[in-house]
Amino acid sequence: MMTPDKAKKTLLGIEIPRDELAVRMLEASIGAKRPAGMDAAAALVDMDKLNPDLASSMRAQADAAVLYFWDCIKAGSQPS
Repeated sequence: MMTPDKAKKTLLGIEIPRDELAVRMLEASIGAKRPAGMDAAAALVDMDKLNPDLASSMRAQADAAVLYFWDCIKAGSQPS
């Protein structure tokens, strides 16, 4: 099985920053936005202050998404 780091580096030849994907997924799911100019890593640190383990949970979800995209590409199908 491919690791998230390997998949991230090889997915269509582009890098998908894990923290950025994690924050964007959370923003989409709860309708929140990080403050203007705040990078994803800082946003995840702030999220952990409000809800411990949230950042690690979101990173795990981002890893799962990247691996799913990788599996779809390998299978020759598009993510739904």
